[in-house]
Amino acid sequence: MSTALIFGGSGKVARHLTTKLKASSYTVYSVIRKESQMPELEALGARPIVQSIEGSSVDELTSTISKHKPNVVIWSAGAGGGSPERTRAVDHEGAVKVFDATAAAGVKRFIIVSAIDIRDRENKPTPEWYNDDDLAVSNKMWNAIGVYCEAKLAADRDLVSKNHLRQLDYTILRPGSLNTEKGSGKVAAGKVHLGQSISREDVAELIVRVMETPSTIGLAFDVVGGETSIPTAVKQVSDEKIDTFEGHY
Repeated sequence: MSTALIFGGSGKVARHLTTKLKASSYTVYSVIRKESQMPELEALGARPIVQSIEGSSVDELTSTISKHKPNVVIWSAGAGGGSPERTRAVDHEGAVKVFDATAAAGVKRFIIVSAIDIRDRENKPTPEWYNDDDLAVSNKMWNAIGVYCEAKLAADRDLVSKNHLRQLDYTILRPGSLNTEKGSGKVAAGKVHLGQSISREDVAELIVRVMETPSTIGLAFDVVGGETSIPTAVKQVSDEKIDTFEGHY
């Protein structure tokens, strides 16, 4: 039986993911921050682990991962609009600790949920597929949640640029703005435009498909709502080796 360990297990994407993984006979361990979150996750079939990411050392996080021996670690955690200090402590520094801990525990497969348009806007060129509408969305996003975007950029850059040391089999999933609609099972993936949102349930289904598609290892790709079935979209990205972070960090 396969085992997954999710950081940020109380989030809405992670809850959808837990349900989907349990339906595929996974054992799901879910790292959460509060004991009060345990009953709801247990009802979904997860095995909760109460542990503060920001308050834990790399060694403590390594111990948690090593104890449960997952086949895959999924990062779906975030400060969720907290203070700038907490955003940096979780979305950047906490993520990097988990990268290091995953490698130290000997787990290879690592999937991180990032966000569309996470890039070095100051020093790298604008993606060539962006149009004027995309630039307007980008400016609005960075003006509204710039601290979050900078933290995600720092984390994703660390994951990619230091992977010669960690040797993780990572995939970075970069969804657009999230909605609460029921999943349609259809998306647009790869070099996409920014204006379309995507359901959290579809993001969870994408994570499952990425887990099942080894050819996505080493890729970072964008995804929004669209008209292509999730299996086909992931296959197209992996076959064409589309990476929307490369050259932009």
